[in-house]
Amino acid sequence: MDFRSYLETERVGRVDYRPAVWVAPAATIAEAIDLMRRQAVGCVLVVDCGRLAGIVTERDVLRRVLARGGAAPAEPVTAIMTPDPVVVRTRDSLGSLFRRMYDGGFRHLPVLDDNDGLLGTISIKRVVRFLADQFPQIVYNIPPVPERFGARDGA
Repeated sequence: MDFRSYLETERVGRVDYRPAVWVAPAATIAEAIDLMRRQAVGCVLVVDCGRLAGIVTERDVLRRVLARGGAAPAEPVTAIMTPDPVVVRTRDSLGSLFRRMYDGGFRHLPVLDDNDGLLGTISIKRVVRFLADQFPQIVYNIPPVPERFGARDGA
């Protein structure tokens, strides 16, 4: 099977996604950051009465807390979370996962089951590792895209 076909047929559920690390909406920003640090994760989910309410990532902390005039660590985590985040389901293809991540500029997405049950989070790093195990020659030899780095013809 070629790489493109594999991305459209292989399911997210086969990737070793991480169990959910979450806080309640009443948790403070400081508590969420401390949990991220202790669990060595790039995001925490905000769960309200068993339902996914939002996500807070390292990028959110940098942009919404550490930036000048940002939120105070004692504020509720809901002040900096992204509400109703884009999600992926275990039955979704890896191709659709990549499209969602690329289109939204996301590095982490919550993983849900078919009944909207929260299973965990998946990071682009884990997906690339999974693909590298399946297609090492392709993944490790992907050439850079010069246009992405500002290179021009003749430059």
